[in-house]
Amino acid sequence: MKTYAIIPARSGSVGLADKNIKLINNKPLLSYSISFAKKLDGINKIICSTDSNKYAEIALKYGAEVPFLRSKKASSGKAMEEDILKDLRLKFLQNKIDEPDLIVWLRPTFVFRSKVDVNECIRVLKENKNFSAARTVIEAENRLYKINKKNNLEPSFNDNNKSMVRRQDMESSFRVYSTDVFRFKDNQFNNNFLGNKIFPVVSNRICGLDIDDSLDFEIVKNLINFSPNLVNEYL
Repeated sequence: MKTYAIIPARSGSVGLADKNIKLINNKPLLSYSISFAKKLDGINKIICSTDSNKYAEIALKYGAEVPFLRSKKASSGKAMEEDILKDLRLKFLQNKIDEPDLIVWLRPTFVFRSKVDVNECIRVLKENKNFSAARTVIEAENRLYKINKKNNLEPSFNDNNKSMVRRQDMESSFRVYSTDVFRFKDNQFNNNFLGNKIFPVVSNRICGLDIDDSLDFEIVKNLINFSPNLVNEYL
């Protein structure tokens, strides 16, 4: 079963300029995803999807393929991942590249990942056609509140009118968006491109650290530089 690892790395970033190539420990951010892809089982190609020649040169240096640049439409700030995937399909066709059966979607803003967990996602999809996708998930805070129109704090869960609710007494909640594995062939790439039967693999909390702004960047950088005993397993 043909499996491609895709690193989507556009050059435009609002929260942190050029975050996908900012250096951590003298390595650009997107290189961590490329290095991780090399460790996975059964990956046939590692492709960086980018709109930037500069990013492409960096991706090539660290071992990814960049057989084409992403279209302007698929690189806009309003583009969704399904737009990038449609662009990939068109560029595969134009460049005579075989479509993969599976895609491992490695967002470069997530530096920490578990090889065991992502390999499990790949294995499940290869062995069980009933699942449309697999995702690594991270346990999340399950006691969330919102501020209503009257500027009053209210729970987004049933707190039974208690001022304090123990996390352990509530149903577990999970965050997604770290790493997705999904089927490419015959996928229509609408806004439900992962499908409705998604296999979850629970990863260590550290794998949920997403770099969106300068604070996130400094947290991840300092973990790598000053706490290698905590993170080296996930690099």
